[in-house]
Amino acid sequence: MAADLPNRDELVQGMTVEIEQENGDRIRGEVGVILTDERTHPEGILVKVKSGAQGRVKRIGPDL
Repeated sequence: MAADLPNRDELVQGMTVEIEQENGDRIRGEVGVILTDERTHPEGILVKVKSGAQGRVKRIGPDL
């Protein structure tokens, strides 16, 4: 599954992503801060979006 997930190098502050929060909810937002230091993570790179929500990136792009 990690092969299908975006890696840290693909993420840029301000881009639109879909994240999965700890409670399982998926939301869209603009990347505010990238929290994972590693290039990849099996569950997705952890980010905080500009709304303040935090979660693991599942998809990238404005056409979500």
